[in-house]
Amino acid sequence: MPTLDWIGKKAVVNHHLRVPYRLLKDVPALSCGDPGTGNLIVQGDNLLALKALLPFYGGQVKCIYIDPPYNTGNEGWVYNDNVKSPVIQKWLGEVVGKEGETLDRHDRWLCMMYPRLELLKMMLRDDGVIMISIGKDEIAYLKNICDSIYGVTNLIEVLIWNTHGHTENQEDITGVHEYILVYARNKIHAKINNVVAPSVPADSKIRRDFAENSITKNGAKNPPTIIELPVGFPCEVDNLELPPFPRWDDFKAAIDEVGYITRELTGRYKATYPVRLDEMKVDSGRLTAPCRVFTGWMSADKLKKYINNNCQTLEDKDGSNLFFYLSKNGVVYYKREDRQLHYVESVLTNLGTTEKNKYMLEGMGIEFAYPKPVELIAYIISLYSNPGDIIIDSFAGSGTTGHAVLMLNKANPEATPLRFIMIEMESAIAQHTTAERIKRMAQGYTTNKGDVISALGGGFRYCELGGELFNEYGQIHDEVTFGELARHVWFTEFLEPLPRERVPNSPFLGECNGVGLYLLYNGILGDKSSNGGNILTRAILERLPQYDGPKIIFCAGNLLGPDRLRAASITIRQTPYEIKVS
Repeated sequence: MPTLDWIGKKAVVNHHLRVPYRLLKDVPALSCGDPGTGNLIVQGDNLLALKALLPFYGGQVKCIYIDPPYNTGNEGWVYNDNVKSPVIQKWLGEVVGKEGETLDRHDRWLCMMYPRLELLKMMLRDDGVIMISIGKDEIAYLKNICDSIYGVTNLIEVLIWNTHGHTENQEDITGVHEYILVYARNKIHAKINNVVAPSVPADSKIRRDFAENSITKNGAKNPPTIIELPVGFPCEVDNLELPPFPRWDDFKAAIDEVGYITRELTGRYKATYPVRLDEMKVDSGRLTAPCRVFTGWMSADKLKKYINNNCQTLEDKDGSNLFFYLSKNGVVYYKREDRQLHYVESVLTNLGTTEKNKYMLEGMGIEFAYPKPVELIAYIISLYSNPGDIIIDSFAGSGTTGHAVLMLNKANPEATPLRFIMIEMESAIAQHTTAERIKRMAQGYTTNKGDVISALGGGFRYCELGGELFNEYGQIHDEVTFGELARHVWFTEFLEPLPRERVPNSPFLGECNGVGLYLLYNGILGDKSSNGGNILTRAILERLPQYDGPKIIFCAGNLLGPDRLRAASITIRQTPYEIKVS
């Protein structure tokens, strides 16, 4: 497979592995509703935030949507990743300019995106998908690195979104579309939901819960064969009498010379299909005698299976009910009933506009340029997500992804809610745009024109990036508190948050899934001396709160023998070496 090279590539291809792990710090004042909903807004650099979230959500995310900088030269984005490479160090803090002004702007963009895409891949479940909005400037480069990271065979589609944007501009050709790349972690396991594109009219046949059509299909790829329809084969009319085809021998000889039925032969012999070799006679809606018919077929194997099943309805592989019948003209039709509705187009239309969503935000008192339509994001999320799934957006911006998740949950109140995780770098945007929007949508609000918008429900936990957990020698930083480490080890063991009210002033953190979790750290038992109370001894074990059942104890060391540990059902996790960080 062709690969792409660029300035700084060697320095960033493994940079995600060297990014230090940081703690997440709750900011209760900026949270909304019940923090236990599982929704999360993180303020901080998304590379650092993704690494911080990885021990908690690695391999757990079903759907990722990101809207990174399009690198048009008009966005003023800054490369800030502290990669220890002289080539890249000189970029730090510089605004990336237009084509011609910044000759290496594509290189910088690729260096920014590559490690983030690597970490996002590590977040995905085996059946997960990532969707990336992008414009014409970087579509070719983005597809190339995604082919490299996710695998060219895992490309599901390059969607085209018709933006329905302003048409008054000075360009030779007015651009009214953007792209959305869709990749699977493992395409074999990524199953799309039964969704119908909103562009499909309400009266379209696509929206019916059944499908029917003739199974005649003539052409070079469909050599004709004879199939005998048995007594009892159904017909849509009660009575029918049709004679056999009068020029069968000559017609068959002409077909044998060509190998298939052509339009010229059809016209020459004035044939209709299927050609009848016998009289076709129907009484009370059923054939009264066998009738051999000849044509090129679509679904011939299924027709034969139906015949071998005594003309009883078949259950098709998609769960629909399939049967065949004769029309009033003697044509063989199939009908599939109770089918699952599914039709997704690669061109996305009728999914809102940036302008409409900008005005919606202005109604909240929020100014934000070019927000993605919530209708668009809700639709593409709905293609692959299911109740209870986690959705990540690491370029949160105005918070459209979180809004879309709340909207989908509101539309399906009986289901386990979807959960969102959004990351926004800029503190002012995260607080006053991303979080404020989601708060308004969750709780309801009144627009600046006096319109009352009803609540969608839900809430979120707001976090900021804390300090690094480990220093350069792999030791836990001195300033890491017991509560911060307690939250981390709980997450790494059980992959769910330790509720705020559950962080105790005790080494016993609680029970989950029948396992008790303990942490000996930072003098939690009162001894502030070096390693005081952080090493498991018989005396320390006697002082621990009791729990009947298997126990995991995080500690700096252990002086108990294996027999004593087995008798007490204790598993030791030595800090810091056995704390999971990736």
